[in-house]
Amino acid sequence: MTIASRHQDTLASHAVCAAAGARDSVRTAQFFLRILSGAEYWGRPLEPAGQAPAGRASMPSEIRPGGYLLAALVSRLARIADRLTTWSVNLSITLFAPEWRKLPSPFTHGIMNEVAEAIRADSFLVNPLFNAYFYRAAIHILRRYRTPPFLVLEHRVDAARRSLLADIGAGLNGSEPDFLAHAIIALVDVAPVARAGNRRDASLIALTEDQNLTVYVIACVALLFAEQGKPAEELDEDQFFAVVGALIAPRLPVIESLVAKRDVEGLAKELAEIQQMY
Repeated sequence: MTIASRHQDTLASHAVCAAAGARDSVRTAQFFLRILSGAEYWGRPLEPAGQAPAGRASMPSEIRPGGYLLAALVSRLARIADRLTTWSVNLSITLFAPEWRKLPSPFTHGIMNEVAEAIRADSFLVNPLFNAYFYRAAIHILRRYRTPPFLVLEHRVDAARRSLLADIGAGLNGSEPDFLAHAIIALVDVAPVARAGNRRDASLIALTEDQNLTVYVIACVALLFAEQGKPAEELDEDQFFAVVGALIAPRLPVIESLVAKRDVEGLAKELAEIQQMY
């Protein structure tokens, strides 16, 4: 590789990271706007004691005009700003990139190899498949087990991609479990899930403390399983992630231990054993 080509690759890599960082700035602003939109309810019951909530909770009487005006004003301004930001983002996506929010399906034939090859992809205009899959999969998985608002940072997924490129190179140079073991460790290291929201239920997946580990183990094992074929025609990607989550839940403590020790070989072996369950 010449100095010129290395320089070009470096510029392209920085361009991808800068584009992801710019999008993350908007996501972070929206996240905090949604947090602020509930400021008027912070630390206060939504319903009087002894009454069950019915529909949307009304504003507590002490926060209506004349009481805690500043908190109510901040909440309302944040909601307005959130609506405007959401409208602007949705309009931009509709006009310029209508497929942007589409999850790259793990059922796509050969997607494992495509995701592995995409570690090398650098484009300012086209999001690398590695970034697109692991960013979108995280959103879908969090929606299943956690309540919004939550915040996933795309530039951290890109950091994991660049880390893998430096460590193992692009493509499936080894086995599929070996590649996914490296991917899980890299993704957990950079922690793209910055805020995971509150748990939706009492399942082991929802209760796991490190949601980065849970989310990306599910996303990687889904790739591993989907290579064997779609289990049922009526099963969509969200339901498939739920099935994968149920299967791996008992093995999460072992996987967490292997990731903490950075034991790639042991983690690859664990993933291969999980694959045999499918």
